[in-house]
Amino acid sequence: MKKPIVPLQSKTDDLRQAWERGDKIGALRIASKFFDRSPETKVFQRGWDAHKNASFYQQLGKNPEALVSEALSAMSAKFNLG
Repeated sequence: MKKPIVPLQSKTDDLRQAWERGDKIGALRIASKFFDRSPETKVFQRGWDAHKNASFYQQLGKNPEALVSEALSAMSAKFNLG
């Protein structure tokens, strides 16, 4: 008996589903793993890193909450999220 073929979901689809579930940090985690080197992706990566390493960013004189907020805003704008 053959297994049914399950279509693969793109990272963007996964990101949208996480956002719709209210898991914005999960969506940011997904976006931070995009391979392109666009300015937006760098913002996503910085936001995710600031979320994971908040105390390090505070030692650098950065506001981790602001970096995460900036990344979420950029993600919302790039992917037309609600």
